[in-house]
Formats: sequence, C-alpha cells, structure tokens
Amino acid sequence: MPRIQVLASYHRGNLWTDELLARLDEAAERLGVPSLDVDYLDARRLGRERAFMLQRERLEGRQAVTPSDRLLLIDDAALAFYLARPEDWQSPSRVVAIGINDPDLQRQARAHGIKRIMTTGVAESSLAFLGEAFGAPLPWLVLGDETAVGEDLTRGFVSRLRASSSGRLAGVLWDWTPEEVVRTLQTLPVDTRVYLVEGQTTGSGDLDPRQRLWLETLEDQGVPVFCHLPYQLDLGCAGGVLLDTRRVATLAIETLLSPVFERQPEREVVMAGRRVLDARWHARVPTPLAATIEWVGVDAAMQQVEGQRSLLLWVGIGVSGVLGAGLLLLSRSRRRIARRQRRLMVDHATGLPSQQLWEVEAPRRDGCLFELASPQLREARERFGLVTAQAMLREQLPAMREALPADWHLYAGTGMNLLGAVPASSRPEDVEALFDSILAHLGELSPGGSGQRLTWYASLLCLDEHSGDITQCRDALDEGVRHLARRGWPQPLRRVSPRAPGGTTRFRHLAEALEVLIEAPQSQWRLVFQPQFSRLDHRLLGAEALLRWQHPEFGEVSPGEFLPVVESLGLTRQLDRWVSRTAIDWLCRHRERLDGDFRLSINVGLSSLEDVDFVAALGDALHERALPPSCLEIEITEHADFGELIHIEQALIGLRRLGVRVSLDDFGTGYTAFRLLQRLPFDAVKLDRELLAAAERHERAVEAYAAMIRFCRQLGLEVVAEGVENATQARWLASLDVQLLQGFHLGRPSESETFLFRYAPVRSGADL
Repeated sequence: MPRIQVLASYHRGNLWTDELLARLDEAAERLGVPSLDVDYLDARRLGRERAFMLQRERLEGRQAVTPSDRLLLIDDAALAFYLARPEDWQSPSRVVAIGINDPDLQRQARAHGIKRIMTTGVAESSLAFLGEAFGAPLPWLVLGDETAVGEDLTRGFVSRLRASSSGRLAGVLWDWTPEEVVRTLQTLPVDTRVYLVEGQTTGSGDLDPRQRLWLETLEDQGVPVFCHLPYQLDLGCAGGVLLDTRRVATLAIETLLSPVFERQPEREVVMAGRRVLDARWHARVPTPLAATIEWVGVDAAMQQVEGQRSLLLWVGIGVSGVLGAGLLLLSRSRRRIARRQRRLMVDHATGLPSQQLWEVEAPRRDGCLFELASPQLREARERFGLVTAQAMLREQLPAMREALPADWHLYAGTGMNLLGAVPASSRPEDVEALFDSILAHLGELSPGGSGQRLTWYASLLCLDEHSGDITQCRDALDEGVRHLARRGWPQPLRRVSPRAPGGTTRFRHLAEALEVLIEAPQSQWRLVFQPQFSRLDHRLLGAEALLRWQHPEFGEVSPGEFLPVVESLGLTRQLDRWVSRTAIDWLCRHRERLDGDFRLSINVGLSSLEDVDFVAALGDALHERALPPSCLEIEITEHADFGELIHIEQALIGLRRLGVRVSLDDFGTGYTAFRLLQRLPFDAVKLDRELLAAAERHERAVEAYAAMIRFCRQLGLEVVAEGVENATQARWLASLDVQLLQGFHLGRPSESETFLFRYAPVRSGADL
C-alpha cells in the first residue's frame, strides 16, 4: 500500500487542522493506508516566509528517504509552498489539495493538474437551511478576521450571502471581541443573527485559551452564534449545516489511491452536511423541517423544562392565595411541556414520531396497533445501504399519510418498518377490512407521481382490557411481520394477538434454541451441496456447501431466518468453525470419488475472518486430513459490512498464503463492489443472480452483464455465474468468458448422498 505525505498549513492544536487530520486518520485506517506522514507548516503563527524556510530544511534532511508519490495539501499555505518549488517534493505524481480559498491559488492548482476538494460551498447550504428554519431573509452579522486566510474565507462568505435569497448582510466584524458583537447588535435590527466564519476563536488567536471561551460568553449574554464547521459547534455555536469532514477526508484518500486518478474530476465540492441546531430552537422551527434536524443539547433543554415544571409546582403550592390560578397555570404549562417533549421524540431519518413515543402513546385497553413492512425497502437496505433505503421511505411518506385515515398515527419503527395506532372508533373486523383496502391502495402509489412503487404488508393487533403490556404487543407485531416474510409475503395482512405473560416470540424461541444447539449443532444442522459446472461441457468442477437447520418443533428453518439470529447472539464464529470443519471432513471422506480439481466453497462471516486464529485453524484442519488448500474456497458476500478493510485484507492475504481461494459473493448489486476489488485480494467473483435475471428482461442489462465479466477478467478474477435457471441462460453464458455456472437448471442443493450419487458415482475399486 503506498504511503501518503500530508502537509498542513497550520500547527498541531489548530482546531480545523486537528479535526481534519483526525478524520483523515480514520479514512486511512478504513482504506488500509498504513499511516499518514504529516508535516505542519505553522504558517499562521510563524508567517509564511519563516515557515517555508523551516519546511525546506526539513525536506533537505530527508533526501535519503524515498519520497512519497502521493501528496495531500491542507489549506492555502500548504499549496502555496508546494507550488513555489515542486521539486522539493521530487515531483509526486498525485497531488490533492483540500480547502483552498485564495482564487489565485485555485487557478494555479488547476494549471498544475492538482485535484482540489472544495469545502466553502457548505456555507450556501447552511444559509439556506437557517433561512428556512427562522424565516428568510434574515439579516446577518458576520464574524471574520483579517488574516490572509480569514479574509479570503470571510469575503467569500459575504459574497455568497449577498447572492443568497435566504439572508442579507447586516454587517461584518473583523478581529471581533464579544463586547464588540454585543455593542454592534444594539445598532442593528432586532432579528439580526450572528454567523461565525473565521475569528479570534479559530483564526489568528486560536492558541489563546481565553478566546476559545468567547462563544460561550456570547451565549451567556443571549447571543447565539451560527456556523458550518463541526469544531465550532464544540466551542459553543448554536448550529447550522455542518461540513461533513468525514466525507472530505474519505474523498481525499480515495482520490489519492484511485487506479484511475487521472480521470478523477479536477474539482470536487462538498456541499451538504448534517443539519444541526440546539434543542431550545425546536419550538420555533417549522414541524416538517424539524424532523430533518439533528438536535443537540436535548438533555440541557429537558433539564430546563424540568426546572420550569418544578418551579411552577412550587409556585402553585406556595402561593395559596392564588392557588386556583396557579394550578390552572401549572396544568397549562404541563401540557405545553408534554407537547415539547413529544416534539423532541422524533426519528431524524424519517421525520416521524419515534418508537419510544409509540410505546408511550399507543392505546392500552382499546383501539388497534399495527406494524408495516415493505420487502422492497428491505432489499434496498441490503443491496444499497441504509441511506438509500431511508431516502426511498421518506419519498413514500407524504403519499402514505394521505392514504391513511386522519386519526391513524404513524411512528418510526426499527429497521425500515413503521408502527401505527388506530383509535377505538370501530370494530376490529371493520378495521381489518379497511386495512386490506388501504394496503392495496398503498401498493398503487408512487411518490410524487414517479419513483419506485413499494408493496406494503402489515401485522394488526387489536387491544382489549385483557391485552398484555406494550412489550408483548410489540413482540407479537414483530412476529407477525416475520411470519409474512418467512412465507414469502403470501397475504397483505396478518392478525396477531399478544402472547400471554411469560410467552415468547419465534425469534426468541430460535435464539434460546441456538444458544443450546451451538454446543452440539450436528444434532440439527447439516450441510447440503449445490454443484458448479464448467460453462461449455457442464463438467462438475465444484460445489457450494449450504447450511440447513431441521428444528424439532418448527421443522425446516431457512438460513434467511436463523442466520440473523446467530449474528445477533454473537455466535457467527462458532457457526463458521462448525461449517468449515464439517465441510473439510466431508471433503476428506469423499475425496477419491471427486475429481482432483474439485473445489468446495463455504460462506464465512467477517467476524470469523477478524479472528486471528481462524486462518491458522483452517490450515491445521486441511493439513491433518492431507487435503490440498486449493480444494477449499471461502466466500464473502458483497453485502457484508466491510467497515475495517485493513483487518479483512490481512485475513484474506493469510488465506491466499495458505493456498485457500477467496471469492466475493453476490457481486454487482451492492454499492461497495469496485472499492472491494481494488483493495482486497480476491481470486474469484460470483455474479449475483439478479443480474442474470435482469439480462433476460432488459437489453441494456445484457451489455452491463457482459461488461462486468470483462472487467473482472481484466483483473485476473475467475467468474462464477449464479442463478442459471433455464437452458437459454446457459447457452448465452457459454458464449461469455465465465468459468463456472451455478443454478437450479443445472443442479439444485441436495443432501450429501444424493449429490454424490448424481455427480460422483462410485468408481471401481474406490475405497469409500
């Protein structure tokens, strides 16, 4: 992995530098960069001339060290130093600059082919957001400073403000103090807000600990200050759209590592970020917007609410002469405080009231409760990630609210599910009939007249005085949805009842069974085998071992149901150890019946690969049974959470050194595929069955499928086509550069003896 050299304009301890370097370290570790070599110019304290001279001396002292071919420059002074004498760095082939504010430096960077990641655009998003929150156009008092960088930043912000319809410029303070801010506000319109761009807290005076308290000083005097940099929030700012520094850092490292660096855009702008406001503003923000905001200081706000409650209580008790009025005031205030508490219990991803509020407000003795689920949303989350699924759900919500009766209430549930409550205004049978028609109507809706339609399914629970507590109701609703999913969504609505006290859901029943079974899984677990064939002559080349569970009470439990339970219990490593040992034992027993190049694939979870003993144990098992490591292949699904690639990369390297092959399963449908192939040492990919199905339906998908094969082959990867369901697909694949075929048309998963009978007949004289 190549080294990355970083040059930062400012010193260690500068808040912006420390924030960004922390994010760069996280991104580098996540992407497998061993470490970042960081130099600090300290151009703000020392001045550019002296800082540049000292940096040149440092570089001259490193002439014996091989320089990095990848250079990352943070802010204007670092870029100016590089442009003055690129030869000091022995002309690295890849240079990326972050946060360049000087327009002249931007032009020079473009002329030198330096990739730039711009961050100042987030100010426009922040102004628009605050204007929407407080009512545009707001007058703004801007805080800046007159240092070289501070002046560029401030003037750029003022220019954006003047061009914005969300606000107007009321004034600018250069090198401000809290006292000057308060005095200036007294001369400006009463609705003037204060915005911090640069200043003594973060600019030229950033080493003075007293000045780092200035935002808190303004807050104590009732002057909130808004911003768009995360560390400024830590200093006491009241919020804004905060720059996503994690996105900036990841983009910088990925650009420097990209195999197609030359084709990367010369300028990328990070505009949007987190919408953050202090919770005390909650009541003043429009309700639809409030649902999209990350509220900070909620604890402090609620302590203030509780303080108000206590004060009102004592006032009501103590002032006996006005007891009636005091109690009336107390009652009204309690209702207002309760409403405020409810408004703060909002799920930020959907804008709906939270599950906690559902548990508080859901009727206990009458009415009905329901839980909604959409298979398309679940699939979107699995294939494309949580953010994409949340966006799809948000698009659907306005149409869903219109389709549901006005007195039916929606709440955010876990995952992509929604919870709801129906008042006791009609009989349960009538509610059930109405729900059927509503679900049918929801399936016909498109968000805003366009976009993907989602099919919705529901479990429904009607309450009476004998119903259990809210936890038992929630368990019953969850189990109802899981039942529909297990059966392939055969009906739109399932009526459920709360379990009796002490009862347990199927999920919990399976969890309890697994915790016992994991010590002796062979009593109920077994492996079945699906064959893999060559594309031309359909000769058997291998098989995939698949886990099955025959439960004594529930019968055959699908992996899609019990594997999430295994993962939630933290039993994945024990399961993978059993599967790998059982698969190796099976190979050893039947090796002579199988061709010499036969290869068995097993699926392994990421937690097992992160276990330092897993690879060694696998090697010992193969050695003990005198099996060549090449007869075993480890499959990892693309949809797994590849958070820490460095650990996974080390495990895969260990497997390859051992001689065990590694493949990426379900390739082509997730959002991490190409990054994984660039970083991790795979031997093969298995193209997801959905891609092949799409190629049969859509002309464009045919070329996309072929292009993926060409891409994988150019990387030297073997290609396995999954999901071969008919002869037409098999004939088409025979014309492409795939190596193995797998699917129901050629062979279904089968028990061991059936597999051997069909595909590995007994040879004369073989020792079985």
